[in-house]
Amino acid sequence: MKKTITVVLFFCLALGAYFFVLRYKNYKKERALPGGDKSIAVIPFSSLSSDTAQAYFSDGLTEGIINSLSHLKGLKVSARHSVFKFRNTNMDIKKAGKELGVQLLLEGSVQKQGDRVRVNAQLINAEDGFNFWSEQYDENANDAFIIQDKISSAIAEKLQVTILNGVHETSRQPPGIEAYEQYLKGRSYWNKRTPPDLKKAISYFEQAIAIDSKYALAFSGIADCYTALGYGSFIAPSDAFPKALQAASKALRLDSTLAAPHASIGYYKFYYDWDWAAAEQEFRTAIALNPNYELAYDWYGYYLTAMKRYDEATAIFKKAAELDPLSAPITTDMGFSLYYGGSYDSAIRQLNTSLKIDQKLSLSHLWLGRSFEAQKKYPEAIAEYKNALSANANWPVALAAIGHVYGEAGDRLQAQKILDSMIVLSSKQFVTAYGVALVYAGLNEHDHAFEWLDKAYSERSNWLVWLKTDPRWGSLKQDKRFVELINKVGLPQ
Repeated sequence: MKKTITVVLFFCLALGAYFFVLRYKNYKKERALPGGDKSIAVIPFSSLSSDTAQAYFSDGLTEGIINSLSHLKGLKVSARHSVFKFRNTNMDIKKAGKELGVQLLLEGSVQKQGDRVRVNAQLINAEDGFNFWSEQYDENANDAFIIQDKISSAIAEKLQVTILNGVHETSRQPPGIEAYEQYLKGRSYWNKRTPPDLKKAISYFEQAIAIDSKYALAFSGIADCYTALGYGSFIAPSDAFPKALQAASKALRLDSTLAAPHASIGYYKFYYDWDWAAAEQEFRTAIALNPNYELAYDWYGYYLTAMKRYDEATAIFKKAAELDPLSAPITTDMGFSLYYGGSYDSAIRQLNTSLKIDQKLSLSHLWLGRSFEAQKKYPEAIAEYKNALSANANWPVALAAIGHVYGEAGDRLQAQKILDSMIVLSSKQFVTAYGVALVYAGLNEHDHAFEWLDKAYSERSNWLVWLKTDPRWGSLKQDKRFVELINKVGLPQ
């Protein structure tokens, strides 16, 4: 009897051990890190202080970690624009992972007291909220860059990925804390992208450089700002693009590993120098240096659209959107590419999606209006152009659009009023000659249109790269003067 009981007990223990081991193996399997290409989003680290300066510091730490992680091979890293939508929110882990399209989330907190800083970080499975890794760092506040590299190195080890090209974007001599704080303020204004904010950003970047003349990232920030001001025709091309080139070139002399300055130089080569081959090379170099730099893909998409390589442009814009899925500007740029490709219905759907992300983005309204105009839906186009002006008052690009559509719709009185207002406005701020030419084209006054197109050529208007794809020039395209202008710009046949 005892023997039987012993056998039964042994069997039960063995069976229990078997199921324990099986369950443990399944648990380990469930908790294993994702295989294949991995993806991560750095949720903005929360500041444990109400001090604004500390908020800048925690945001800067977040951006620094994003930059460092972007150089890990085989790791997709969500862009700043999208992840910062989760700043100071009660985040649902699973929902955030789904919206950002990532497997892993990195989150944490920052507490800065005097010259010391404490950072808590944890790596989370977006699917079930399981904490894969966590660590606490106590460092001197001047060593923020060391913390960034320690966190990215720990994650690289945890995910078993390597550093791309063997360098971090923060591997050069770090700036002092005072220059760093000015840089962070500059980036906070750059991210707002309005003309006044871009000018404030330049001021902060310049203050950072005054403190540290070898601060490469601050020079790169200046290049970004002048690029954006030039693209929107907020200042004259000759005041914007050469300054962007100068700042980007300086940044690369100080740190040749940076991707952003190459993208800025590509933008200069494309929109101002009209050197198509050099522009493409710069965009490709930026992407090679940092495959997670969403703006390089976005701007390369502009270039491919202008070259009428629409399938390639679509693929590149999709890559930008994968990295920055909640970005209204990138979603808008996908719509603008569809517009130039003649897919107006698709463009309208895409631009409406962008407006769901940001109802006030003037560029979304502008391209939506142009898509409606291409379909001769003039009331809808006028409404969208007015929305663009509401979001960005007295923007000459939007004024030109509404003036052109009034002329095309046969409302010469309203078109002339817009034209007169643009001429008056030109005495107070830069007004692109390309826009004035468009209003004359809408009025079917070809000689005046060509007179202003010649002025646009003299001012190196960035809009001239769209001469062949902009449908609003339809009435002029058969004129030999238009063909001559295309040849002068050097657009590929």
